[in-house]
Amino acid sequence: MSRSIVRAWILVAWGLVAGVALFAIQGHERTLRHGELVLLRLAPVDPRSLMQGDYMALRFAVDAELASVSGETESPKQNRPSFAYFTLDESRRAEFTGTGESPRHAAGQISMRIRILEGRATVGPNAFFFQEGTGELFEAAQWGSFRVAADGTALLVSLHDEQLQRIGEQKR
Repeated sequence: MSRSIVRAWILVAWGLVAGVALFAIQGHERTLRHGELVLLRLAPVDPRSLMQGDYMALRFAVDAELASVSGETESPKQNRPSFAYFTLDESRRAEFTGTGESPRHAAGQISMRIRILEGRATVGPNAFFFQEGTGELFEAAQWGSFRVAADGTALLVSLHDEQLQRIGEQKR
């Protein structure tokens, strides 16, 4: 194969990778701008990592309920539900109501995709990074604030205290 053909294939492959990355980034940006705001209660958390800097290891209170519903003790993954359903109160706090295979779009309800992280079912990430030296602020975290797209994609955007006040200032 000639060098010009190899270079052309490299450029095509690079263009495809860049296009896929751009598409994913645009989707997340759209979710952050237009996604529905949802607050999920946090389970006990553990701040600080010496290797990675300051962060908070996260678990959500709903994860325990998802574990019993999704059958984490079973090895086959095909029986696990794909979405967690929640009702929202006037403050946008979510209360778990069940699971299913497709998103629901009823008023006052939200559907979030269930993901498997470290062998456990969850709707959120397992960590939240913050500026070094501000760990004490985040010890008061009781709620995680998400932006949720219509397809159930959920992005964690901030942490909040018991009075639902945003903790810290994350820069984008």
